[in-house]
Amino acid sequence: MGVDAVGAAGKQVTGIERLLSPRSIAMVGASNQVERIGGQVYGNLALSFKGALYPVHPRDETVQGDRAYRSIADLPEPVDLAVIAVPAQHVTGVVEQCGERGVGGAVVLTAGFAEAGEAGEALQRELAEVAARTGVRVTGPNCIGYLSSVGGVAASFAMPPGTPLPPPGPVALVSQSGGFGSYIAEKAQLAGLRLGWFVSTGNEVDVNIAQVLRYLVEQDDTRVLLAFSETLRDPDVFVETARRAAELDKPLIMLKAGRSREAARAALSHTASVVGSAEVFDAVCRQYGVVVADTMEEMLDLGMIFQDGRRPRGDRIGIMTTSGGAGVLLADGAGMSGLTVPEFPAEERDAIAAKMPQPFYGSASNPVDTTAQITAAPDLFQTVLGEVVGGSVVDMATTVTWARPGPANDAIIETYRSTDKPFAVLCTAWLDEFQKAGVPTYTDPKRAVHALATLARHTLRRPPPAPSFTPDADRAGRVRGMLGEARTLGEGVLLESTAKRVMAEYGIPVTRETFVRGVRDSGPDEVAAAAEALGGPVALKVMSYQLPHKSDVGGLRLGLSGADTVRAAYRDMLAEVERRAPEAMISGVLVQEMAPARLEIGCGMRRDPVFGPMVALGPGGIMIEMLAETALLRPPFGADAAREAIGGLLGGRLVGGSRGLSPAELDLLAATMAGLGQLALEVPEIGEIDVNPVRVADGSAVAADALIVLASGDDGEEG
Repeated sequence: MGVDAVGAAGKQVTGIERLLSPRSIAMVGASNQVERIGGQVYGNLALSFKGALYPVHPRDETVQGDRAYRSIADLPEPVDLAVIAVPAQHVTGVVEQCGERGVGGAVVLTAGFAEAGEAGEALQRELAEVAARTGVRVTGPNCIGYLSSVGGVAASFAMPPGTPLPPPGPVALVSQSGGFGSYIAEKAQLAGLRLGWFVSTGNEVDVNIAQVLRYLVEQDDTRVLLAFSETLRDPDVFVETARRAAELDKPLIMLKAGRSREAARAALSHTASVVGSAEVFDAVCRQYGVVVADTMEEMLDLGMIFQDGRRPRGDRIGIMTTSGGAGVLLADGAGMSGLTVPEFPAEERDAIAAKMPQPFYGSASNPVDTTAQITAAPDLFQTVLGEVVGGSVVDMATTVTWARPGPANDAIIETYRSTDKPFAVLCTAWLDEFQKAGVPTYTDPKRAVHALATLARHTLRRPPPAPSFTPDADRAGRVRGMLGEARTLGEGVLLESTAKRVMAEYGIPVTRETFVRGVRDSGPDEVAAAAEALGGPVALKVMSYQLPHKSDVGGLRLGLSGADTVRAAYRDMLAEVERRAPEAMISGVLVQEMAPARLEIGCGMRRDPVFGPMVALGPGGIMIEMLAETALLRPPFGADAAREAIGGLLGGRLVGGSRGLSPAELDLLAATMAGLGQLALEVPEIGEIDVNPVRVADGSAVAADALIVLASGDDGEEG
């Protein structure tokens, strides 16, 4: 199924099918010298590709025994793919010829572009312009090409000359880095992953990781997607890919580089990448069901457990070892990873014990410790292992063995084939017999149970469905009207009173309050009257565009009751502000109810350079700096996604503790998050929002303070 016909992001991946699944290929820069890249890659193509293949060389009559053509223009047909390995200054002209000749896509292996300084940046800009104008889809430059076992395409120098492609497999690996990507690919195959695809994207002048993943997720032969990324240039395509991967139950596992400032600088020099916040990247992946790996080894471990397509029905693991110590390590790791190690029912324990060599000195509980005495009765090993794997309280299983041929390992293979439950083996080394049978193999107990635990979490937790969100033009128009005064005055922030009116448009609960404009002689009486109308104790807040943090200069008074007290506090507050901030222009005073608070929550919106608007919620008030834990979501999202994200804070204690959120309070906070997300999408002129605190008590959650910062520029920043 071609991706061109699928999804809202289709226009961004148009033409990739000819690039990645070609029926005809030309190689520009093909060479008879196999020690050169042009010779190595052409040899790899000739060895594996079954379609029409044309070498292009300006002088040689033949290349590696095949008739050569002087240029792309001389080819007998418009090929699907051109592989280009010529000096950087000639690449743009070759791609221009590809466009004129109707070539579908180009793999540009050549380096010396944006990663090489100003001159290279200029060349890359020219290449980007030609690709956009001609419609030729380009991967690279500065890439290592790609391998497709399904299509027989070895358009890469990642493999030594004369090396055949591996058999088609269910795992696809996409890497921005070519060199390290090939390292990962080789390590993956050594570990037993069956790679069907390896694609490097290099500088991503046109085609990028997100677009390649979007294409591959639709391929029937691909069941697991692995990606090593330094940046993501098409976040909307990435999100659509993640949603599609969840729909098709094709796990997407990401290893992200560029998490520190030092790494971000390295990424910039390597592939001229823009690197966004790692915290935001992790949050987006969590929101859409993408698995984030911390290390290369973890990414490969997870690829191995996912590739056979087995899915657990729960989180219960059965463990069998010939050593009590190994069983304890595996049980410890399982528990710390979130798996359950259940007791077998009495009748199952008795059945296991009865099948052990007698007299039996081990344990028939879980973990099952057969002791080394079972090695003297190898026929019983498979019997006992079958009882453990088939246990009524077991959703997945693991066992321990040594990397040597023998009856025990034969029994493991037979047991693996006899069940559809996920099964991981802890072994002293990778074993050919296990790899041929597809048995997931690990050399460390923690890695084995971590892989199974990640499989269980991914299987049992499905991301919420995509929300239906239609921008409300009338509402956005009303909000833009509220921004008018600040923009006319050239101010970068809104008054708190205006910010709360904006938020109320989006269903965000705010405190009851009255804005008393100006500071005329009648101000004390107007403020006292407003306080009386609100009833109960009130707060007074100075409203000034120059004082977004009003408490820093004494522009806040709390817990005021009675007309005389309010008047006196009003006069005292204005006098202190005039003394401490004489340059500030006072627009008025906000008279606000004092909302009770059992908990204080902070909520806000920022715009990430890669993913755009992100909404955050976490402990507020003075705790926001101390705990620094937030739920992060990328809009649009619905209340269900917000409730789930809030429920994960503080280890679930924010909603599950005795003083945690009630269902009504949780609903109001979820509505606050969702409302901020809609506001960010509808009004990109808003660059930042801080709501701290949201005061929570007695089934209520209201915004007691709010700051809205306008985006720089006339039209704002698109989200």
